[in-house]
Amino acid sequence: MAESVTIDEKGRLVIPKDARRRAGIKPRSRLLVKVRGPGIIELRDYETLSQAVQKVAVKKLTGWREAEHREEKLLFKLSKEAEDANR
Repeated sequence: MAESVTIDEKGRLVIPKDARRRAGIKPRSRLLVKVRGPGIIELRDYETLSQAVQKVAVKKLTGWREAEHREEKLLFKLSKEAEDANR
């Protein structure tokens, strides 16, 4: 369902209460603003987006072991060699 809103002289608009409720946007929420194209602006709740990013990161990094990755193995080996040389 779409609703019409008006932008005031200072560039502000009021997001209708029902739209905020359905989107889970609370008073004082920080929103990210992204221009999608001519006449298209996307608003995203920062907290909701941040939580989604955290969930993806946890899922992707679960089971990550630095020593199992080739580049990390090389860095580990070089740093170990440097430590041994400084002893």
